[in-house]
Amino acid sequence: MYKTFFRAREILTFAPHFMMTPDQDIQRIYTKGFELFKQFGIKAVTMDQISQACGISKRTLYKHVDNKQDYLKKAFLFIAEVMNRELHAAVNSANGNAIDELFAIEKFAELRMRGEEDKLIFQLGYYYPEVASILKKKREEIVFSFTRTNLNKGIDEGTYRNDLHIEHIAMLYYGHILALHESVISDTTLDLDDLRNTSLKYHIRGIASAKGLEYLNKLIQTEQ
Repeated sequence: MYKTFFRAREILTFAPHFMMTPDQDIQRIYTKGFELFKQFGIKAVTMDQISQACGISKRTLYKHVDNKQDYLKKAFLFIAEVMNRELHAAVNSANGNAIDELFAIEKFAELRMRGEEDKLIFQLGYYYPEVASILKKKREEIVFSFTRTNLNKGIDEGTYRNDLHIEHIAMLYYGHILALHESVISDTTLDLDDLRNTSLKYHIRGIASAKGLEYLNKLIQTEQ
């Protein structure tokens, strides 16, 4: 969910360019470029190609960004914020307890935040490390916010133990998730979706109360 949470496919439906508001114009500029990056790679895409895909002149494009690096920073942060809003919506739609929310996040990540974006994040770190660093901070901000909120909810409702150190668990959870995306397991023959599902259950079992464990076991039984 966390190294690759920057997917823009089917985010917005755009009106014709001449009917757009300034905000819609910005949305189009960033999402069009993001799609080009997914198709051709970060290094290969030029500002000329981005302006052509958006149906605007390069001069107009440079009214919004200073250069390609600035474009990448703003585009990826924009996509990250879109994904953040969609993730909030997915969690709210779970309409359940803290454990239900964790499964909703995992399902959302499987559908919307994994795949081609993994390659983009790697490319960004290689060619534009400063932008990758900014993006990493944004990713941490989003993940830690969700994790803290989820832990507090679980403790309040009794599905998580009340002796948890929230900051420690948030840090461990973040590191645990990143490990599933790092190169140390890139050559594994295991099914990564199954591995992530096992990882989630492993995390929940470590923080759940007796009530939470009972609920988790019921969920697992329904999967079988």
